[in-house]
Amino acid sequence: MRAFLVPVFSLLSVCFSKGLYCQYYNNLFSYEFNLGIGAMNCITDIGGANSDRNYYINEIRLKNTKPGFSISGSVMYQNLVGVRLEGTWGAVQSADKDIDGNSVNSRSKTVRNLSFRSKISEVSVLAEFHPLLLFDYSNYPPLWSPYVVAGVGRFSFSPQALLNGSYIDLQPLCTEGEGFLEYKDVQPYTTSQFNIPVGIGLRYEASDVCNLRLEFIHRVLFTDYLDDAHSAGFVDAEIFRNYLDVTAAGQAQKLFNRSLDGKTPARRANPGNNDAYMTVSLKVGLVLRRKARY
Repeated sequence: MRAFLVPVFSLLSVCFSKGLYCQYYNNLFSYEFNLGIGAMNCITDIGGANSDRNYYINEIRLKNTKPGFSISGSVMYQNLVGVRLEGTWGAVQSADKDIDGNSVNSRSKTVRNLSFRSKISEVSVLAEFHPLLLFDYSNYPPLWSPYVVAGVGRFSFSPQALLNGSYIDLQPLCTEGEGFLEYKDVQPYTTSQFNIPVGIGLRYEASDVCNLRLEFIHRVLFTDYLDDAHSAGFVDAEIFRNYLDVTAAGQAQKLFNRSLDGKTPARRANPGNNDAYMTVSLKVGLVLRRKARY
């Protein structure tokens, strides 16, 4: 954390030492280097809302918020549209035990007692558009500029669960019978996949060489295995010994079903909805070749 904050504050000092400008800029193209720090969270089959009504906001538990970091380089055309290459790192987590609602869905999830954590690494190519700058501001464009952003990314994840004080990787355990002949409809999943980042942001031009940004980005995923939970039902506990070594089979038998009452829950997950994760970031940008028009 300390190693990351040092360059952020260094960029801030450069930004505000150059003074403030609000003019249009002569150069058609400018280049921006950003460092970001913020928060990462997720929506998965594990944990979630305290009621039977699931909608975006109430499925995000603030308790599960983890730090997130980003670094990016971008090219902007007339400060209006741009393309950036960005790397993002963070972590996500969720647990059924955190649900404290009294609905049928909440109580069944609490008894199910699943949990997970995963580190996230992402590389994405994003396009951004600043609609306000399409208007004529008589040579004095606004310092504040809302924008939209979207693109394509590649991310890696590795869901883990706690067992006897240690975190165990879940994907190699095939907790839902992935790849087992007895469960032909359940296919193995990869821990590196594409996603679609979409979001909104607010840019502030602190000076001709510095931008500050507040940005929210949601990732549309093509997998429901961010939390290692996808199938509606549970597999036979004895099946793991047919495919895994003794140690892995023992771990799988303890982790695939962690219900508090010792019974098999009626539902493991909802295969109809993919998982998602999102970030909120504060970014400091160093801008090159943006010469103010006086």
